[in-house]
Amino acid sequence: MTDIDLNDSPSFGETLQTYRRPLTIGAIVLAAGAGGAWLWQRSGQIKEEKAAALYAAGESAFAGGNPALALTEFAKVTARYGSTSAGVQAAMLSAQILFEQGKHADGLALLESARKSAPEALRSGVQALIGAGLEATGKLAEAAEAYGAAVGGARFESEKDALRMEQARLLQASGDVAGAKALYETVGGRDDSPYAGEARIRLGEISAAS
Repeated sequence: MTDIDLNDSPSFGETLQTYRRPLTIGAIVLAAGAGGAWLWQRSGQIKEEKAAALYAAGESAFAGGNPALALTEFAKVTARYGSTSAGVQAAMLSAQILFEQGKHADGLALLESARKSAPEALRSGVQALIGAGLEATGKLAEAAEAYGAAVGGARFESEKDALRMEQARLLQASGDVAGAKALYETVGGRDDSPYAGEARIRLGEISAAS
């Protein structure tokens, strides 16, 4: 067996010196990653807080019956913080005001923009409003499709059923009686649904008409 000359072996100090740079760089990268994540979260929180403060001014004007001022204030939120929860809510209330003013195309454009960046909790509401706007313009089949998309994003079964009822109504109005019937059967077939009774009535009406 060959003898190992301990004098030729690198000392701990030499080994540390050799790997000090890679170890240091690794530590910096890890620290930067953790710090970056914290800064990103904090930045998002600050953005949400600023957006919420701006949104409150628009909401106050809306509640006070001043739609013109509400639209002006909401526009500030959507322009600067459109991807935040407050930004999406501002777009939704703006669209509602525009719909009431008969400006459906403008309201739908706002909602389509908001839909792309809406937080998950608000996507269903945005889709439902799009459905309402499309219905007002006479695009019943497209409105039904929008309500169908809203069903997919809803969190609670009762909320889903409310949207299914709207979708079924629009499908029936657009001539898709079979599609409407299928939805009414889905809702009416569950006794725990608050819309079961209404769904069964609609099914009876469809049967009587056929």
